[in-house]
Amino acid sequence: MNSGGFLFMRKKMLVLIGLFCIGGLLGTLGILKLNQKINNLYAVVVELQEDRVEGGFNNYYSDRCSYIPELRSEEGWIITQFGDPNRQQEMCYTLTSENGLVIIDGGFGYEVPRLREIIARYGNSVEAWILTHYHPDHITAFLDIYEDPRGGVIHHVYAPEPADMDLMKELASWDDFSALERFEKLEVDELEYLHTGDQVNLLGLRMNVLSAYEKGMENYTDDLMNDGSVMFRLEGEEDSFLFCADVGIGLSDLLVQKYGETLKSDYVQMGHHGFGGLGEDFYRLTAPKAAFFDAPDWLVHGEGDRSTREKEKLMENMDCMIFSYYTAPNQILFR
Repeated sequence: MNSGGFLFMRKKMLVLIGLFCIGGLLGTLGILKLNQKINNLYAVVVELQEDRVEGGFNNYYSDRCSYIPELRSEEGWIITQFGDPNRQQEMCYTLTSENGLVIIDGGFGYEVPRLREIIARYGNSVEAWILTHYHPDHITAFLDIYEDPRGGVIHHVYAPEPADMDLMKELASWDDFSALERFEKLEVDELEYLHTGDQVNLLGLRMNVLSAYEKGMENYTDDLMNDGSVMFRLEGEEDSFLFCADVGIGLSDLLVQKYGETLKSDYVQMGHHGFGGLGEDFYRLTAPKAAFFDAPDWLVHGEGDRSTREKEKLMENMDCMIFSYYTAPNQILFR
């Protein structure tokens, strides 16, 4: 498989193809190389979701998003985007090698059984758990597992240093601080706060922190929880993946001014699930070949302020492959 090639390890995806008699798209079970044919499959899945196929399709969606694909490869690292089986927005990724596991966020509490199974596959050992910020759709599963580890060991927990709680509540009274309040009561011994400019070794890959909460951020945003997320880029010898977490418009211009063309990355996880969030200039500088939306169909193609369709069109116009919960779990081979 070519460097950075996409991996599709879903027997259940083939079931969907068979159910709707999509001729010419069948591949071998296991790994399928991403090409234009697979992009056509994405369009078919979008159409099926928009049509709201009765009965079995919704059940199929849940089953597919709960599926755990193969996470090991002798050729490099695998980055996996997991979908939400309840069709909500959340963020749950793993970075895996033959010998190690890193979890990024983890999502809601109902992701715990899946994450426990993944952790068990790696000898009940998590090399690092990265928490990009403290909203429930990002860290509730971590909280549940940390409170009840069942023999699992987490060696490192990385997270942004949170802003003062009173300040956040003053600036954003509408926000949900319940997960942060719960996190602060845990007294996580393995916790290491991340700041802009920090570098971490993750299973042999370089993690470079481009942004994280720092004092003074309240001067240009009132959304300190989201905009204070850890934005980081994973870098290998050949590939790069920019994780934007829930960073939004409050930081977009500042990041463009600070990093410019060095934002260029092979892959990007769209800020704030794709709705609102970072601006066009930011994404044009990243110029990725694939974009990952942590969003179900209603969020991608819904109406009103929460629609991500504008960002989806932007990435399409940039000749960028687009992945979301339509086809999750989605994977790339990373080198």
